[in-house]
Amino acid sequence: MSGDSLSQIEMSADRARGERPSSDRMFVGSAVMGFVGLALIALGALQPKSPFTSAVPGSWPFHFSVSSVGQGGGTLLVYSGIVVLLAAWYLMGISSAERPLHHLYVVLAAWCVPLFAMPPLFSRDVYAYAALGQLTSRGSNPYTYSPASLRAPSYLRFVDPLWRHAHAPYGPLFMDLGRGISTLAGQSVVTTIESYRLVSLVGLLLIAVSVPVLARSTGRQPSAAFILAVLNPMVLLYLVGGAHNDALMLGLLVAGVAVSIQGLPAFGIVVCALAAEVKIPGLIGVVFIGWTWGGQGSSYARRCKYLVGAILIAGVTMAVISELSGLGWGWLSSLSDPGTVISWLDPATALGLATSHVLGAVGVAHHVHPVIVATRAVGLVAAGLFTVIMMIRSDRYGLPKALGLSLLAIVILGPIVWPWYEAWGIVFLAFVVDRWARRLVLVVSAVACFATAPTHLLLSTAAWFGLGSILLGVVAVTLAFVQVNRKNGRSGSQSGALLPHRMAR
Repeated sequence: MSGDSLSQIEMSADRARGERPSSDRMFVGSAVMGFVGLALIALGALQPKSPFTSAVPGSWPFHFSVSSVGQGGGTLLVYSGIVVLLAAWYLMGISSAERPLHHLYVVLAAWCVPLFAMPPLFSRDVYAYAALGQLTSRGSNPYTYSPASLRAPSYLRFVDPLWRHAHAPYGPLFMDLGRGISTLAGQSVVTTIESYRLVSLVGLLLIAVSVPVLARSTGRQPSAAFILAVLNPMVLLYLVGGAHNDALMLGLLVAGVAVSIQGLPAFGIVVCALAAEVKIPGLIGVVFIGWTWGGQGSSYARRCKYLVGAILIAGVTMAVISELSGLGWGWLSSLSDPGTVISWLDPATALGLATSHVLGAVGVAHHVHPVIVATRAVGLVAAGLFTVIMMIRSDRYGLPKALGLSLLAIVILGPIVWPWYEAWGIVFLAFVVDRWARRLVLVVSAVACFATAPTHLLLSTAAWFGLGSILLGVVAVTLAFVQVNRKNGRSGSQSGALLPHRMAR
């Protein structure tokens, strides 16, 4: 071996030894940084009268009042924590794409700890789950009776008035879980909320286990996809922090697709049917798996045959669960209930509201409801057509990408857009390799974290200027830390979860 070759080997070894400690420091620093961000969010949410949590007395028995902080300070603590968490996630994405998966599982466990210490975040839906669970455990069918029919003691007082008279739009599998939680927890608010959080955590763990499988099938680094999909702040804050049943639905959906890609499409369809028995969007996995079951290049006739078979398998699975639960299929008639929410944040609804106002301004009858119904119908048709196009092009795009884009279109063009709905498509888009799609994931995830933030309260806070300077300081330090470590990361590793990167073949 020549002297030049030996010198090159020695230089490479020295560089590797120098890069590894730097990479380790960045990994540990971003992990600690994320934990601090979540701790700040928990501290802010635990302040009395926090605008991020339920204000109904008794909805969460534990508070950590800091007299010098107050409501405005608590709001800023949550804002600051979100900024720090997003920065930590981004830093981990550009520095730890090739980390062993077990390191990332440790980070996930650490980041979940503060989520279990805070009241339900950004939403009161979990109290509606609890009320429906009580209803089911007391022998009433939640598809026939609403939480308003509950007699004390119950969780009815914590339920958003909008949903007190609504029947359950969730499948029998989730209602049976609610029945079990109600029987186990009784009237203990903490036990009930944490039990639903554990259900959400199970869903997150299903995603965490399935993500590496899907990533390898698409030629992506498993750790890179794990960071982007599982450690995503939007996923953590809404699905676990808010204890939403979307976590379990999405976990079963991702697991079903992963099982299918591993060569067990029939079993994958059954798992996706279970996802639908939690929440109806899980059925999209059945459709996509059935369409791709025949293999690449299959004729439309062959694909339709397998699609019909997939629907039959899913139908039998769902019928068995409905029969065993004794609750039936009444939940399907309640699927339109969430559409009673009228919000400018939903594009289809916003178009309807704007159109009705324009029509009223030009002298046409000012009927808001029919116009909104029409624009929402157009949105659903557009989402359906887009999904069909994605199915047809699934051989070109790959199943995860086609499914993720379809879910995102269904959410954006659907009758109501909640931030946690966006996680449906974002998790699947973690497997795509296009730079634009990764940027889309970053932007949507970051914006969603602030979507339910009570900005008006922040701006009306008397101590806004003093506390605002603290927030700006946190932002400045966070961004500086990210920038410095990003430069170091580029010298040590050119690949990251938030940059295009394929596995070496």
